[in-house]
Amino acid sequence: MERVSIREASVRLHLPASDIRQCIQNGELKAYRQPGPDGRLAWVVELPEDGWVSAAMAIELERPFTPWWWTERERTGNVHYVEVLTTSVWEEVFPRFLCGISSDSFWLATELSQEELCPQCLMEAKMRNLPLA
Repeated sequence: MERVSIREASVRLHLPASDIRQCIQNGELKAYRQPGPDGRLAWVVELPEDGWVSAAMAIELERPFTPWWWTERERTGNVHYVEVLTTSVWEEVFPRFLCGISSDSFWLATELSQEELCPQCLMEAKMRNLPLA
């Protein structure tokens, strides 16, 4: 079995890294700690065989794309528009939103009302002619 980083597993399995971690915790995927290029221990994921589908993947495949994401697990406050995602050396993904806010995590937002959208992100998205849905 091929072993890859959490980030690479996320790309190849078409799941957010948070779902990859959840699959590991649920026992759906096997993961191990191995020394990385800098000597630190890093998680690697054993890729499943072709055709593997997790409960999280089934949900993701049915979910429409949206650039709007919550900055809090509780899904409170404003929903922000992701401008760019960066990855740390430890395979963590960090979003920066159009309004300039950065976060250490984020959660998909669906079925939004206009009142939930960050006014600054909305204004910037409109100025850049970005898709709003």
